[in-house]
Amino acid sequence: MEKDNLLDKHKCYNQRQTVEGRKSNIENLDSCGSEEKGMQKKCSQKNINVLDDPAVLQVGCTMKSCTNEVQEEIFQYKKDRYNRRSIPFSSGLLENSFHDATVTPKRKVHLSGESNYKVARTKTEETLELAEEIKCPNKVKQIDKEYGVNRQWELTRLGIEQLQRPRPGFEFTIMSYNILAQNLLEDNKYLYRESPQQVLDWKYRSEKLLQEIQALNAEILCLQEVNKQHYTVFLEPKLKQLGYNGVYVKRTGDKLDGCATFYKREKFTLEQSVSVPYYKSNYSLLDRDNVGLVVKLRPHKHPYSEEDSICVANTHLLFNPRRGDIKLGQAMCLLAEIDKVAKTNRNHRCQVLMCGDFNATPFSDLYKFMVQGFLRYEGLLTRTISGQREGQYGKDNYLSRDFFPSDVNISDQCQHIESENKHAARRSHHQENYGHRSNPAVSQSSGCIWHKLNLVSTYRHTIERLGHYEREVTTQHSADACTVDYIFYSVQHRNVHTRRNKHTTSNVMEDKLRLLGRWGLMSSREIQELGNLPNQYNPSDHLPLLVKMMLI
Repeated sequence: MEKDNLLDKHKCYNQRQTVEGRKSNIENLDSCGSEEKGMQKKCSQKNINVLDDPAVLQVGCTMKSCTNEVQEEIFQYKKDRYNRRSIPFSSGLLENSFHDATVTPKRKVHLSGESNYKVARTKTEETLELAEEIKCPNKVKQIDKEYGVNRQWELTRLGIEQLQRPRPGFEFTIMSYNILAQNLLEDNKYLYRESPQQVLDWKYRSEKLLQEIQALNAEILCLQEVNKQHYTVFLEPKLKQLGYNGVYVKRTGDKLDGCATFYKREKFTLEQSVSVPYYKSNYSLLDRDNVGLVVKLRPHKHPYSEEDSICVANTHLLFNPRRGDIKLGQAMCLLAEIDKVAKTNRNHRCQVLMCGDFNATPFSDLYKFMVQGFLRYEGLLTRTISGQREGQYGKDNYLSRDFFPSDVNISDQCQHIESENKHAARRSHHQENYGHRSNPAVSQSSGCIWHKLNLVSTYRHTIERLGHYEREVTTQHSADACTVDYIFYSVQHRNVHTRRNKHTTSNVMEDKLRLLGRWGLMSSREIQELGNLPNQYNPSDHLPLLVKMMLI
């Protein structure tokens, strides 16, 4: 019926083929696999993004000369058809556990992607059957509806297997969310001139924010741009009623906002909390008031070992797109503190999750450093390090070998330097030609930096349900739309390949911390259709990131 309505609603101009003829071709195509393959090849030659539905393939191939109105109708049909195939999955599923799911044991699953970093989706109508077998809370359904079903859960291979054949493990969800401090909104209202005045009011935004947090029901919350007064008066007491404990650190100086990390009391116990102020007096590189927050959580897991603890880092790096040198210095300070907190008594490292607003785009030099663990910084142009659009113009300043002050006592390996290693670190200043594999034990001002956390992004930065043709967006307002928010997690091993300035992670060998799924993001076009952020659906100018993890 949908095909008939779609074809009959509009006329395609400059086409000799009648509507009846096209219907006939669709019926023939449904019953002929070879014609389907041929049509797919034909479509790819015309660079038309179509799904594997034969009707959509046929109609899509004739859209080259159709009116824009008809093309939009076809696109909407394709999107709706695809959305119905996505697996509804949320942090609140089955009381935050997969183990109560009743799933048919034999179910064909189509996998797309690389290695363990694969996103899985069921084929044809089997997804709808799976959706009926899984009962979602009404609140999560309401959230999905408000986002126009554009945000949907994408499961990894392990996430699909966990639904079908549950295995023992400690499952939890973690959210990273820049909630937009009200004082920063009021100081930069020109960025939100396209948003209705009602959605900019704190009373409205706070209610929507609380509803969103309650509906998504993450066990760990990493929030940025949290106003100190709003934390004390609103967030802490409200979230305490929902079962959370929180830790807060305000930005230094006269700034009014900071970072807050909350965790569910029934799931975790706080072992350690460390504030990481990036401001260091007498150093121009570290003279900004940004902060980080590192907590060590002990999961209520049996049996338990030291390596089961989870080190959760939360940060908001400097925004200035032209000062990539400052962002890189702040990142080094944060990584050094993570390395210190994550170490166990046996000199091993516990599991690491690093969240926040890094004010750097995917595939930038700063992002490359995070996922590759190595960066040759000497000679880099400071305004391009974070990859932000505003950094394309401005004065050309290049990083020198000694851009990071040695007196801060953080090595090129992003570790705190012990007193007995200071002499060896300064002596390495004269060494040259370091590479990715020639990581010295300790060095300073070598022209390269490293870290040993083996971080992988939980998001893929292109949208799976749209065939990876459109980029994910985590923030969008009148001035820009891009990805700057991330959730990284530590693994045992991964390969990072760079091609055309894009860094691809493959052959991921996970440690005790496993990725089950992510709550998919939207494209800039989709956000624009709902209204630039903040809007009636989202109370911030950022979208929340949410991932499901399992500790084995």
